[in-house]
Amino acid sequence: MENTPIVSVIIPSYNHAKFISEAIESVINQTFTDFELIIVDDCSPDDSVNVIRNFKDDRIKLFVNEKNEGAVYTTNRAIQLAKGEYIALLNSDDIWDLDKLQKQVSFLKGNSRIDAVFSNAMFINEEKKELNKIDYFWADVFDKENRSSAEWLRYFFFYSNCLCHPSILIKREIYERTTLYDPSLRQLPDFKMWVYLLKFINIYIMPEKLVIFRVLANGENASADTTSNRIRTRNEIYLIMKDFFEDVTIESFKEGFSDLLRKKDFNTNEQFLCEQAFMYLNFETEVAYIYQLIALEKLHHLLENEKTRAVLEHDYSYTYRDYFKMTGQYELLDSSQRTITNMVIDNARKHLENKPGVYNRAKNLYVKLFPRK
Repeated sequence: MENTPIVSVIIPSYNHAKFISEAIESVINQTFTDFELIIVDDCSPDDSVNVIRNFKDDRIKLFVNEKNEGAVYTTNRAIQLAKGEYIALLNSDDIWDLDKLQKQVSFLKGNSRIDAVFSNAMFINEEKKELNKIDYFWADVFDKENRSSAEWLRYFFFYSNCLCHPSILIKREIYERTTLYDPSLRQLPDFKMWVYLLKFINIYIMPEKLVIFRVLANGENASADTTSNRIRTRNEIYLIMKDFFEDVTIESFKEGFSDLLRKKDFNTNEQFLCEQAFMYLNFETEVAYIYQLIALEKLHHLLENEKTRAVLEHDYSYTYRDYFKMTGQYELLDSSQRTITNMVIDNARKHLENKPGVYNRAKNLYVKLFPRK
């Protein structure tokens, strides 16, 4: 009878024949050895499958999709094939520190209240040169302090994702009792997953850089800063954020957003819905219009309902007149709307696209001159 491994490592593979050997070697050479390595290739047009088959290790299990299905489908299939107590994910172009699994398994075994552990990451280019903040604008994006689940929800609400997906080690049963990744999303399926899971679980970020995150040239990363990806990201932000507070408890909401509540001692479900709608009006960055649209939609439905309309008027002094003022103030559906931030960055990109070091210095200078509040 085959022994069940403690960890199932999953690698969704696509078109990374140049890098996948390093990814696999960083797994099979781990100091922690009780794992299976499930690789699902998404019909790579390059030599990825042959590269994978050259490895002779009984812990490696290769599956190939019958047709190209996309990264989310491939990731979900790998999770469904996993048998381990824990699941770890690695991108097919990234690398792990050789003590990664040992440190994270030991941590979860010693901290029963934590359901998933992440880590910091080092960024490199295709030549394996480490990228700093000057070279790569997002080089410190995963360098974050730990928070409670409610505090994480607040951070995600205002600042979006900051968890390194290929650093995760998570209890497999979490996926079984909650959900898999949303295949309708391309840019932010992991962000939607974290928003959902943090309503039910506790996480921890290890400060060590246990993942080497490779930044590919010419925008080849799925998260590359391209025009289509920026547009798609804004659309996915809307789709995720409109349901952000679904399944959040009143207690968790108060813990995470207490200083922004309009009625600190609210306790009814109707008041809770009103507080949620008003919370979207606290956003002040370049995508504030997305939050404003969501606020208008939610307030529209609250005003339609007789019970919540009465709560809005009695507890929040908010009436149709206030709503009409908002609908005459926010130009949300104007497709030509461009923010100053995006125009500055887009113009810099056009002139400096072949000079990444100069571009990142210019972007860093802009952020210093016009910081987020």
